[in-house]
Amino acid sequence: MAKKIDKKNLSQEEIERREILQKAEEVKEEQLKLDIEEGIDVENEYNNLLDQSIDDPVQKFQLYYKVLNKLLRANLPKGKENEPIRRIIYDEKNILINRGNKKDEKGIRGSDGRMAYLEDIEVAIEVVMHWISSKGSYQDLYMLFWKKNEEMNYGHQD
Repeated sequence: MAKKIDKKNLSQEEIERREILQKAEEVKEEQLKLDIEEGIDVENEYNNLLDQSIDDPVQKFQLYYKVLNKLLRANLPKGKENEPIRRIIYDEKNILINRGNKKDEKGIRGSDGRMAYLEDIEVAIEVVMHWISSKGSYQDLYMLFWKKNEEMNYGHQD
């Protein structure tokens, strides 16, 4: 429980900060929700938060490193001479899992695929699995990522 503070000794900014914090404390588990057509309803705030998807760092790690990247490393050509092929495919994959973020002129994407949303990593895995099962070419994989980025209105790496 917070003590009463003499507001005379506080700056206006500090008073405003404390009022904001105090207001935040007012919203607790349940609050009344007014709907003109349905009337008054009690809404549980905790249940609303629980209904949202929660990002699971362990699952994200597993999917990103042990599934998506492992599949790509195992199925893309190896060696320094094939780096341009891998880079083109990785760039298109990274645009997909980073929700359209492309590299800037300095080569900085400003977004990290390792922190992508789980559902975006899962979409990329589906693309790779489809490519592997259809025994497609490297160009086919690139085009699958390209088409998925088009579908999502993400564009492509310049």
